[in-house]
Amino acid sequence: MAGMKRDRNNNNTLPRRYLYTLGIVCIYILGRSVPIPWIVAADNTSDSMFAYTASILGTNTSRGSIFSLGISPWITSMIIMQILSSFFRNPGRVISKTFMRRITLIMTLFMAIIQSVSLLGQLTLKEDAFPYLWQTELASVICLVGGTFAIIALGESLTQNGIAGTTTLILVNIMTTFRINLFSYFSEPQWADVTRRGIILYRVVPLIYVIIIVFSTVLFEQSELRIPVYRVMINNDLADDNYIAIKLNPTGTMPVMFAMTFFLIPYYLIEALLKIWQDQPILLAIKGTFSFDSFIGIILYLLMVILLNCAFSFITINPSELSKQFMEVGDCIAGMRPGNATEGYIRKCIKFCLVPSCIMQCTIVGIPLVIKVISGSDSKIFQMPITIILLTGMLLKVFEGIKVLKNFRDYKAFL
Repeated sequence: MAGMKRDRNNNNTLPRRYLYTLGIVCIYILGRSVPIPWIVAADNTSDSMFAYTASILGTNTSRGSIFSLGISPWITSMIIMQILSSFFRNPGRVISKTFMRRITLIMTLFMAIIQSVSLLGQLTLKEDAFPYLWQTELASVICLVGGTFAIIALGESLTQNGIAGTTTLILVNIMTTFRINLFSYFSEPQWADVTRRGIILYRVVPLIYVIIIVFSTVLFEQSELRIPVYRVMINNDLADDNYIAIKLNPTGTMPVMFAMTFFLIPYYLIEALLKIWQDQPILLAIKGTFSFDSFIGIILYLLMVILLNCAFSFITINPSELSKQFMEVGDCIAGMRPGNATEGYIRKCIKFCLVPSCIMQCTIVGIPLVIKVISGSDSKIFQMPITIILLTGMLLKVFEGIKVLKNFRDYKAFL
């Protein structure tokens, strides 16, 4: 009877996670609509790529809600801490997860304050809410920063009790942005062009490009390079199935979004500095450089995508750590000597997967941005490739998380 009860509980775990995820998503969407009383919602109709980038990360400048800041500070802090902990790792010292979390939260607080100060410049404050303007601004910053930490709590609760953790909340942002951009594109004048040229340019070509994006993303996400490994402790038929798997897209589509996050850091810093030194020519010139409306900005963004792909690939699959583990247990790669030779071979394999991955992402994302600058168009169609590649990658991660939970449910009773 106890075994039957345990099996019944295991079978109900996944539906409970579905319902819990749905509840958290509803709270998140509701929080994005709850206004801060003393902030007048700004009618931000700008087609700026920065507004688009911010919307992907949950930052909403068109509403003065408690969740207006989004999850951008948290993502930026996590990326920075992962990179710093990897490059400044001490082999003789193990950093606890509690310490890493504490430092990440402190950095998140710092980033959230900077971004909230910058965001205030795009919102209108009620003059009679507090006796002094600085009090209104301080209260606004506290509410915005608090909203960011509330989103962090929602994401962590999803990790424990829901599906895909913070990825689910990011997916909500991406789907919302995709819906807005799609409806906006359908309302643009060129969509009404029913000539043969108009149908090919504004309907057929975008559709083919979307199919290419989805196919390429799925192909790179699902394909992997397998390096056979000989395990000395396994002496049966299972030994033939041991390998190191390196995805053709080692870090997924996340560098595309992470690069957008890093790209916003100089923008927010400059916005905050402009509140102190207004109309400074140097600051305005630098701000214009970090823009998707210029070739320099596009090049900087694509370089950031490449750098993050490289950094996170070698963080996710650490050749030196793998080589060290092989030497400790006696495992090896066929035809490779232990130590430096094995480490060098794994590095070559990672680079072999990195090159086509970077080319694919930069091509898919870069071509529409370049065309946008050349044509001078503000059409939403040029923002769609980034949205689609992120949406496809996020959905694959969610499906993978569901698959893991299903497998865990099937084996939990056995364990």
